Amino acid sequence: MNLEQLVLTVSYPGIFAIVLIETGFLVGFALPGDSLLIAVGLLAAAKKISLPLALLVLFVGSFLGNNLGYWWGMKLGPALERRVKREELEKAYALFRRFGVLAIFIAPWVPVVRALVPFVAGATRIPWPRFVLLTFLACLLWTQGLTLLAYFVGQLIPDLEKYIYLIILAGALLGVLMGLPRLLRRRVAKKPE
Repeated sequence: MNLEQLVLTVSYPGIFAIVLIETGFLVGFALPGDSLLIAVGLLAAAKKISLPLALLVLFVGSFLGNNLGYWWGMKLGPALERRVKREELEKAYALFRRFGVLAIFIAPWVPVVRALVPFVAGATRIPWPRFVLLTFLACLLWTQGLTLLAYFVGQLIPDLEKYIYLIILAGALLGVLMGLPRLLRRRVAKKPE
């Protein structure tokens, strides 16, 4: 089943569940996230789903998922470190060290970290009102921004939804290319002289 068929099959409850699970449980790492938002935007541009309803469902699922992740982080606390790969958790902690609570605002745009930051925020006891405000804005910008961008591109180029996988592959390749210089710098820095 391709992504277009998946979105059309699971419909709005499935879209809601995917973004909720991605950020509300530690099992969300394998879920489509950004790819889902792009697919939804392209399908809305093709008039196969309702854009306003999809935007609402994506936002509410993401917002509730982040708050559920925060709650789990508060409850699990140190046990979180035993359930998640150390290097993935370190990425989330590094984001917090570098950006403080703004990490909550940045996290939705970073795959894997998007699923971990709500847990880390809860585990580190960031005040919930601050978390709610930042996650509200972050979820709004991520779900609406990426979906609307795909929607407008889909409006400009008819039948673009037929090429969802190529678009997602190109996006993934772009992400790898953007991260390559940093990876190379790390490897050179670790190389013994």
